[in-house]
Amino acid sequence: MSLRRRSGYCPACSTEQPLRIESVDQTFCIHGEEVTVRGRVAFCCRCGEDVFDRELDFAALESAYAEYRRTRGIPSPQDIVAMRQKYGLGQRPLAKLLGWSPATVYRYEKGSVPAPAHAEILKRLADPSEMADRLRSEGHRLSPRERARAEEEVMASHGRETGSVARVALEKAMGGCLPGVENGFQRFRFEKLLNMMVFFAGTRGMAKTALMKLLWYADFQNFRVHAVSISGARYAALPYGPAPDKHFLCLEAATETGAISIYPETFGQHEGERILGEERVPDGVFSDPEWGTLRQVAERLGRLPSVTLTALSHREDAWNHTRTGEIISYLHALTLREPAGLGPVSTPESGPNRA
Repeated sequence: MSLRRRSGYCPACSTEQPLRIESVDQTFCIHGEEVTVRGRVAFCCRCGEDVFDRELDFAALESAYAEYRRTRGIPSPQDIVAMRQKYGLGQRPLAKLLGWSPATVYRYEKGSVPAPAHAEILKRLADPSEMADRLRSEGHRLSPRERARAEEEVMASHGRETGSVARVALEKAMGGCLPGVENGFQRFRFEKLLNMMVFFAGTRGMAKTALMKLLWYADFQNFRVHAVSISGARYAALPYGPAPDKHFLCLEAATETGAISIYPETFGQHEGERILGEERVPDGVFSDPEWGTLRQVAERLGRLPSVTLTALSHREDAWNHTRTGEIISYLHALTLREPAGLGPVSTPESGPNRA
């Protein structure tokens, strides 16, 4: 269908000729893949040959690029600029953080389609948690001022997107630690810690003290067997046994997601709290080895009351050899008695560092 007419030079006729503009299907090869789009093409009215038209051909190529990005989930130039500005990064700092040349970032923002590997990186960095990971691992490439600004913007973005003040504070407290013996050589993963709570508490619920012990046993057992923790959480030695560092903040952040609920509960003459899981654990959160650890801990310890789990944790070197309030080294996982089930359950005397 002819859309409009104009004049242009036809190489086949070697003269200026009237042109007709028609809408036709055009196929482009982008990163080795064919993309077909509907675009406008100029044809010579005399010989019928298609004629190069900078405006029309560029528009068709841009349309093909847009279709390629859309069908493959590749960030657009506008997406890349928005992502960079969200974290307070210029083109050069972003390039340094990613180990790319500044020209590469410039080309992508001007319309070039990123290579698949680069596209995946850019897409993931839209998530503040992913950018936080990148800053922890590659932030040394930036100047102190660039890094500080980016980290501040990441935390602010995380809070805006999750609506969770507690989670932002938790990520700041836990997420700033490099992998080491305090977090089981694993970067902190809130989603994993959250879903560990959901798994152990279940819909029937569990006393808070008991849940804290199961989280600790699961992370340390996984480290003992696989040399890495599940959640990357740090655990502190508290009077009633090990519990996640900043555990009140952990629970507050978890309740803000709606995945768990906390209810007051009376245990005889004592009052406490009961944790209920409000959701199922989504597929893909845990690896097969992690699921194996969680099920092992649940089968061995999941039905025990808080007082028994507290007693078990007080038998562990991890609690006895760590001062109250200090972070427990994951190296103590190598001497865990549970969940291997060594010896009878008994209430030990207070450790040397206990009041």
